[in-house]
Amino acid sequence: MDNPFKYGCVVSGDHFCERAKAERELRGFVRAGQNVFVQGERRMGKTSLVRKAVGGLRGERLVYVDLYCIGTQGDLCRRIAEGVGRANATMPFLKRVMSVASRLRPTLSFDSQDGSPKISVDALAADEPESLAVVMDLLEKVAAGGKTCIVFDEFQDIMRIKDSERILAEMRSRIQFQENVPYLFLGSVRHRMWSIFNDTKSPFFKSAAAYDVGEIDVADFSRFIVSRFEKGRRLISLDMAGRIIETVCGVSGDVQELCAALWDVTEANGEVTEDDIPAALDVVFMRERKGFERLVSILTPLQLMVLRGLAVCPKARVFGADFLKRVGMANAGAVSKALNRLESHDLVYEVDGEYRFGDSFFRQWILKNG
Repeated sequence: MDNPFKYGCVVSGDHFCERAKAERELRGFVRAGQNVFVQGERRMGKTSLVRKAVGGLRGERLVYVDLYCIGTQGDLCRRIAEGVGRANATMPFLKRVMSVASRLRPTLSFDSQDGSPKISVDALAADEPESLAVVMDLLEKVAAGGKTCIVFDEFQDIMRIKDSERILAEMRSRIQFQENVPYLFLGSVRHRMWSIFNDTKSPFFKSAAAYDVGEIDVADFSRFIVSRFEKGRRLISLDMAGRIIETVCGVSGDVQELCAALWDVTEANGEVTEDDIPAALDVVFMRERKGFERLVSILTPLQLMVLRGLAVCPKARVFGADFLKRVGMANAGAVSKALNRLESHDLVYEVDGEYRFGDSFFRQWILKNG
């Protein structure tokens, strides 16, 4: 039978572990027309959660715009136009979108696999300075047609654009007058999201409520894991499910990936035990090895020592004497400089004075190969 676990994509239905409290809170924001910046690390399930929450609201249209790795204003305009086009597959809606975005010379095509429509805009037209005003006007007009929630995913990547401050200012100038349209800004790089919404110099300063997507409740997630393994004809205890969650620091996407690997390395009608975890991790490492080796290759010996120290002692006081001794450094300044570089590469991030790995599997790989 097919593997009962999914990862690396938006999950729904039986593949989604319910988060009743988070869903209820996000729906409350949307009903109130409140803009929210939703932050949480990559693979924490933000997108799946938001889609589930908004999808549970009767009559609410979702406009989803993925900004991952955008590099130019043209990229931004194209992503917005495509997101609007996916919000409603009816021809009257699509024709309306095409009409409003006519300056961008849009074209309508259909996916050869599932027949779903896709609106594309001319690349040269999207790069023109006035194109941002066109797509923001498009969002405003679409939202005026009924209850609409607009989601910008990986919003911090807008900072990659050379003229990002101007672009943020223009977007903010439009959004602030759409009082009844909730915008959800999802982000996975905390320091960049903080700079957008909490820096007094940012056009988006204090423009949205903050909401943090953390780990799924261990008890709820453990029951979900047990039920999915049962579907895959594997036995597993609640304690073992908790051990899986602990291994990858509660990151929901990583939990699903490790469970998928465990399903692959175990036999039907057997029991999943802690002895199976190393083999399952090796399955993941085989896929990720080249990427992990590349990450290590760009680090200095001092940075690598700090990274190894964090892998072994994830809750260590990084500027304390014990940690300095472990990583072989004489002063806290050297550790601070190394941590700054590791953060700039998105390898670690800081929460309340504690440094965590951006990729829990990378931490496990460091532990094995360090």
